[in-house]
Amino acid sequence: MKVTVIGSSNIDMFSYVESLPLVGETVGGGSFKQAFGGKGANQAVAASRLGAEVSFMTTVGEDSYGDRQISHFEEEGMETDCIFKVAGTHSGIALIMVDKQGENCISVCPGANLYFGEDLIEMNQKKIRQSDVILMQAEIPYATVKKAAKIAKDAGVKVVYNPAPVCAVDDEMYAMTDVLIVNERECCQLAEVSGNYNEAAAVLRDKGVGTVIVTLGSKGCYALTPDSEYSIPSYKVAAVDTVGAGDTFCGAIAVEFGKKKEIDRATLMFASAASALSVTKQGAQPSIPYREDVLTFIETRS
Repeated sequence: MKVTVIGSSNIDMFSYVESLPLVGETVGGGSFKQAFGGKGANQAVAASRLGAEVSFMTTVGEDSYGDRQISHFEEEGMETDCIFKVAGTHSGIALIMVDKQGENCISVCPGANLYFGEDLIEMNQKKIRQSDVILMQAEIPYATVKKAAKIAKDAGVKVVYNPAPVCAVDDEMYAMTDVLIVNERECCQLAEVSGNYNEAAAVLRDKGVGTVIVTLGSKGCYALTPDSEYSIPSYKVAAVDTVGAGDTFCGAIAVEFGKKKEIDRATLMFASAASALSVTKQGAQPSIPYREDVLTFIETRS
Protein backbone atom coordinates (compact mmCIF):
# COMPACT_ATOMS: atom_id res chain seq x y z
CA MET A 1 0.00 0.00 0.00
CA LYS A 2 1.56 3.27 -1.18
CA VAL A 3 1.27 6.62 0.58
CA THR A 4 2.82 9.74 -0.93
CA VAL A 5 3.34 12.48 1.63
CA ILE A 6 3.65 15.98 0.19
CA GLY A 7 4.79 18.65 2.61
CA SER A 8 7.38 20.35 4.73
CA SER A 9 10.57 19.17 6.38
CA ASN A 10 12.42 21.02 9.15
CA ILE A 11 15.16 20.70 11.68
CA ASP A 12 13.57 21.00 15.14
CA MET A 13 15.54 22.75 17.87
CA PHE A 14 14.06 22.11 21.32
CA SER A 15 14.42 23.94 24.60
CA TYR A 16 12.99 22.01 27.55
CA VAL A 17 12.10 24.39 30.40
CA GLU A 18 10.17 24.40 33.67
CA SER A 19 7.56 26.83 32.29
CA LEU A 20 6.99 28.60 28.99
CA PRO A 21 8.12 32.25 29.14
CA LEU A 22 5.68 35.11 29.10
CA VAL A 23 6.15 37.99 26.65
CA GLY A 24 9.41 39.75 27.53
CA GLU A 25 10.43 37.07 30.05
CA THR A 26 13.62 34.98 29.94
CA VAL A 27 13.46 31.45 31.35
CA GLY A 28 16.76 29.78 32.21
CA GLY A 29 17.85 26.32 33.27
CA GLY A 30 16.60 24.56 30.15
CA SER A 31 18.11 21.68 28.21
CA PHE A 32 18.64 21.58 24.43
CA LYS A 33 17.95 18.89 21.85
CA GLN A 34 17.95 18.84 18.04
CA ALA A 35 15.84 16.49 15.91
CA PHE A 36 14.29 16.07 12.49
CA GLY A 37 10.82 17.58 12.13
CA GLY A 38 8.34 19.48 9.97
CA LYS A 39 4.72 18.41 9.65
CA GLY A 40 5.25 16.74 6.29
CA ALA A 41 8.34 14.86 7.41
CA ASN A 42 6.74 13.83 10.71
CA GLN A 43 3.70 12.44 8.92
CA ALA A 44 5.87 10.67 6.35
CA VAL A 45 7.93 8.98 9.07
CA ALA A 46 4.74 8.03 10.91
CA ALA A 47 3.19 6.48 7.79
CA SER A 48 6.38 4.55 7.10
CA ARG A 49 6.79 3.21 10.63
CA LEU A 50 3.09 2.33 10.82
CA GLY A 51 3.08 0.10 7.76
CA ALA A 52 2.97 2.00 4.45
CA GLU A 53 5.36 2.15 1.52
CA VAL A 54 6.09 5.88 1.62
CA SER A 55 7.34 8.35 -0.95
CA PHE A 56 8.10 11.78 0.46
CA MET A 57 7.96 14.97 -1.64
CA THR A 58 9.59 17.97 0.01
CA THR A 59 12.14 20.75 -0.45
CA VAL A 60 15.33 21.31 1.55
CA GLY A 61 18.08 23.88 1.41
CA GLU A 62 21.47 23.41 -0.17
CA ASP A 63 23.04 23.14 3.26
CA SER A 64 24.27 20.48 5.65
CA TYR A 65 20.81 20.20 7.19
CA GLY A 66 19.33 19.32 3.80
CA ASP A 67 21.88 16.54 3.24
CA ARG A 68 21.26 15.16 6.72
CA GLN A 69 17.50 15.13 6.19
CA ILE A 70 17.73 13.19 2.93
CA SER A 71 20.01 10.59 4.54
CA HIS A 72 17.61 10.33 7.47
CA PHE A 73 14.59 9.72 5.24
CA GLU A 74 16.49 7.02 3.38
CA GLU A 75 17.31 5.35 6.70
CA GLU A 76 13.59 5.44 7.53
CA GLY A 77 12.95 3.38 4.39
CA MET A 78 11.25 6.10 2.34
CA GLU A 79 11.61 6.85 -1.36
CA THR A 80 13.55 10.13 -1.61
CA ASP A 81 13.75 10.68 -5.37
CA CYS A 82 11.19 13.51 -5.07
CA ILE A 83 13.12 15.55 -2.50
CA PHE A 84 14.39 18.76 -4.09
CA LYS A 85 17.25 21.03 -3.04
CA VAL A 86 16.57 24.76 -3.32
CA ALA A 87 19.60 26.95 -3.99
CA GLY A 88 20.09 30.19 -2.10
CA THR A 89 18.00 29.39 0.98
CA HIS A 90 18.23 27.42 4.20
CA SER A 91 16.39 24.27 5.16
CA GLY A 92 13.31 24.78 7.32
CA ILE A 93 13.95 25.38 11.02
CA ALA A 94 11.53 25.10 13.95
CA LEU A 95 12.30 26.59 17.35
CA ILE A 96 10.32 24.76 20.03
CA MET A 97 9.94 25.32 23.76
CA VAL A 98 8.43 22.54 25.88
CA ASP A 99 7.46 22.88 29.55
CA LYS A 100 7.41 20.22 32.28
CA GLN A 101 3.74 19.40 31.54
CA GLY A 102 4.63 18.63 27.92
CA GLU A 103 2.93 21.74 26.54
CA ASN A 104 4.77 23.65 23.84
CA CYS A 105 5.07 26.78 21.73
CA ILE A 106 6.69 26.80 18.30
CA SER A 107 8.19 29.32 15.88
CA VAL A 108 8.85 28.09 12.33
CA CYS A 109 11.35 29.56 9.85
CA PRO A 110 10.15 27.85 6.65
CA GLY A 111 13.14 28.45 4.38
CA ALA A 112 13.10 26.01 1.45
CA ASN A 113 9.53 24.93 2.23
CA LEU A 114 8.29 28.24 0.79
CA TYR A 115 9.75 27.30 -2.60
CA PHE A 116 7.82 24.05 -3.03
CA GLY A 117 6.01 25.13 -6.18
CA GLU A 118 3.37 23.66 -8.46
CA ASP A 119 6.05 22.93 -11.07
CA LEU A 120 7.59 20.29 -8.81
CA ILE A 121 4.20 18.60 -8.47
CA GLU A 122 3.71 18.67 -12.23
CA MET A 123 7.16 17.15 -12.80
CA ASN A 124 6.39 14.28 -10.43
CA GLN A 125 2.71 13.63 -11.02
CA LYS A 126 3.44 10.02 -11.95
CA LYS A 127 4.38 9.35 -8.33
CA ILE A 128 1.04 10.76 -7.18
CA ARG A 129 -0.95 8.77 -9.74
CA GLN A 130 0.71 5.53 -8.60
CA SER A 131 -0.26 6.08 -4.96
CA ASP A 132 -3.19 4.74 -2.97
CA VAL A 133 -3.31 7.86 -0.79
CA ILE A 134 -1.67 11.27 -0.70
CA LEU A 135 -1.28 13.06 2.62
CA MET A 136 -0.74 16.84 2.80
CA GLN A 137 -0.55 19.71 5.31
CA ALA A 138 -0.29 23.52 5.21
CA GLU A 139 3.41 24.29 5.69
CA ILE A 140 3.95 24.50 1.92
CA PRO A 141 2.19 26.87 -0.54
CA TYR A 142 -1.56 26.30 -0.81
CA ALA A 143 -1.46 26.36 -4.63
CA THR A 144 0.94 23.41 -4.52
CA VAL A 145 -1.42 21.46 -2.27
CA LYS A 146 -4.35 22.10 -4.63
CA LYS A 147 -2.33 21.08 -7.68
CA ALA A 148 -1.46 17.76 -6.05
CA ALA A 149 -5.07 17.19 -4.99
CA LYS A 150 -6.33 17.76 -8.54
CA ILE A 151 -3.87 15.23 -9.97
CA ALA A 152 -4.80 12.72 -7.29
CA LYS A 153 -8.55 13.07 -7.82
CA ASP A 154 -8.19 12.74 -11.58
CA ALA A 155 -6.33 9.47 -10.99
CA GLY A 156 -8.75 8.11 -8.37
CA VAL A 157 -6.17 8.49 -5.59
CA LYS A 158 -7.52 9.28 -2.10
CA VAL A 159 -6.67 12.67 -0.58
CA VAL A 160 -6.03 13.13 3.15
CA TYR A 161 -5.57 16.78 4.09
CA ASN A 162 -4.45 18.28 7.39
CA PRO A 163 -4.65 22.08 6.92
CA ALA A 164 -2.29 22.92 9.76
CA PRO A 165 -1.16 25.49 10.62
CA VAL A 166 -4.74 26.52 9.86
CA CYS A 167 -5.19 28.36 6.57
CA ALA A 168 -7.99 29.51 4.28
CA VAL A 169 -9.43 26.56 2.34
CA ASP A 170 -11.74 27.04 -0.65
CA ASP A 171 -14.72 24.92 -1.66
CA GLU A 172 -12.86 23.32 -4.55
CA MET A 173 -10.23 21.94 -2.16
CA TYR A 174 -12.87 20.71 0.27
CA ALA A 175 -14.60 18.82 -2.55
CA MET A 176 -11.30 17.09 -3.47
CA THR A 177 -10.62 16.00 0.13
CA ASP A 178 -11.59 12.48 1.13
CA VAL A 179 -10.46 12.87 4.75
CA LEU A 180 -9.98 16.23 6.47
CA ILE A 181 -8.07 16.12 9.78
CA VAL A 182 -8.26 19.19 12.04
CA ASN A 183 -8.11 19.94 15.73
CA GLU A 184 -11.05 21.45 17.57
CA ARG A 185 -9.95 25.06 17.14
CA GLU A 186 -9.08 24.60 13.46
CA CYS A 187 -12.41 22.93 12.78
CA CYS A 188 -14.41 25.79 14.25
CA GLN A 189 -12.24 28.42 12.56
CA LEU A 190 -12.56 26.84 9.10
CA ALA A 191 -16.31 26.37 9.48
CA GLU A 192 -16.75 29.84 11.05
CA VAL A 193 -18.66 28.24 13.92
CA SER A 194 -18.10 29.31 17.53
CA GLY A 195 -17.18 26.58 19.99
CA ASN A 196 -19.18 23.58 18.74
CA TYR A 197 -16.92 21.18 16.83
CA ASN A 198 -19.81 18.79 16.04
CA GLU A 199 -21.67 21.56 14.27
CA ALA A 200 -18.47 22.78 12.63
CA ALA A 201 -17.66 19.30 11.32
CA ALA A 202 -21.12 19.09 9.75
CA VAL A 203 -20.56 22.43 8.02
CA LEU A 204 -17.29 21.16 6.54
CA ARG A 205 -18.94 17.89 5.45
CA ASP A 206 -21.58 19.96 3.64
CA LYS A 207 -18.78 21.65 1.70
CA GLY A 208 -18.01 18.31 0.06
CA VAL A 209 -15.46 16.69 2.37
CA GLY A 210 -15.79 12.92 2.54
CA THR A 211 -14.94 12.48 6.24
CA VAL A 212 -14.09 15.09 8.85
CA ILE A 213 -11.92 13.99 11.78
CA VAL A 214 -11.50 16.35 14.74
CA THR A 215 -8.65 15.66 17.15
CA LEU A 216 -9.47 16.67 20.73
CA GLY A 217 -6.18 16.14 22.57
CA SER A 218 -6.70 14.38 25.88
CA LYS A 219 -10.44 14.09 25.09
CA GLY A 220 -9.82 11.77 22.12
CA CYS A 221 -11.20 12.37 18.65
CA TYR A 222 -14.47 12.77 16.75
CA ALA A 223 -15.26 11.69 13.20
CA LEU A 224 -18.16 12.43 10.89
CA THR A 225 -18.12 10.01 7.95
CA PRO A 226 -20.60 9.65 5.06
CA ASP A 227 -22.44 6.95 7.02
CA SER A 228 -21.50 7.23 10.70
CA GLU A 229 -20.48 9.41 13.61
CA TYR A 230 -17.78 8.35 16.07
CA SER A 231 -16.51 9.70 19.39
CA ILE A 232 -13.34 7.90 20.45
CA PRO A 233 -11.89 8.49 23.94
CA SER A 234 -8.15 8.96 24.29
CA TYR A 235 -5.81 6.34 25.71
CA LYS A 236 -4.58 7.57 29.09
CA VAL A 237 -0.79 7.85 29.30
CA ALA A 238 1.76 9.97 31.13
CA ALA A 239 2.51 12.75 28.66
CA VAL A 240 6.13 13.86 28.35
CA ASP A 241 6.00 15.88 25.11
CA THR A 242 2.98 16.51 22.86
CA VAL A 243 5.06 17.73 19.88
CA GLY A 244 4.29 15.53 16.87
CA ALA A 245 1.25 13.79 18.36
CA GLY A 246 -1.09 15.23 15.76
CA ASP A 247 1.28 14.32 12.94
CA THR A 248 1.52 10.75 14.21
CA PHE A 249 -2.29 10.62 14.22
CA CYS A 250 -2.42 11.87 10.62
CA GLY A 251 0.15 9.34 9.42
CA ALA A 252 -1.77 6.53 11.09
CA ILE A 253 -5.05 7.61 9.51
CA ALA A 254 -3.44 7.71 6.05
CA VAL A 255 -2.08 4.19 6.46
CA GLU A 256 -5.33 2.62 7.67
CA PHE A 257 -7.50 4.61 5.24
CA GLY A 258 -5.24 3.52 2.40
CA LYS A 259 -5.86 -0.10 3.32
CA LYS A 260 -9.60 0.05 3.99
CA LYS A 261 -10.72 3.03 1.84
CA GLU A 262 -13.00 4.03 4.70
CA ILE A 263 -12.79 5.47 8.21
CA ASP A 264 -14.16 3.15 10.89
CA ARG A 265 -13.86 2.81 14.66
CA ALA A 266 -10.83 0.51 14.46
CA THR A 267 -8.97 3.02 12.28
CA LEU A 268 -9.64 5.84 14.74
CA MET A 269 -8.59 3.70 17.70
CA PHE A 270 -5.36 2.72 15.93
CA ALA A 271 -4.53 6.37 15.21
CA SER A 272 -5.40 7.37 18.78
CA ALA A 273 -3.15 4.65 20.17
CA ALA A 274 -0.25 5.69 17.94
CA SER A 275 -0.71 9.30 19.01
CA ALA A 276 -0.88 8.33 22.69
CA LEU A 277 2.38 6.41 22.46
CA SER A 278 4.07 9.36 20.77
CA VAL A 279 3.50 11.70 23.72
CA THR A 280 5.33 9.37 26.12
CA LYS A 281 8.70 10.32 24.59
CA GLN A 282 10.45 13.56 23.73
CA GLY A 283 10.71 14.95 20.21
CA ALA A 284 8.52 14.75 17.12
CA GLN A 285 10.02 12.02 14.95
CA PRO A 286 11.99 10.26 17.72
CA SER A 287 8.71 9.61 19.55
CA ILE A 288 6.78 8.11 16.61
CA PRO A 289 6.04 4.43 17.35
CA TYR A 290 6.29 1.43 15.03
CA ARG A 291 3.25 -0.57 13.98
CA GLU A 292 3.99 -3.58 16.16
CA ASP A 293 4.29 -1.31 19.22
CA VAL A 294 0.88 0.22 18.52
CA LEU A 295 -0.79 -3.16 18.07
CA THR A 296 0.77 -4.44 21.30
CA PHE A 297 -0.36 -1.30 23.13
CA ILE A 298 -3.95 -1.71 21.89
CA GLU A 299 -3.96 -5.37 22.90
CA THR A 300 -2.77 -4.59 26.43
CA ARG A 301 -5.43 -1.88 26.82
CA SER A 302 -8.36 -3.92 25.50
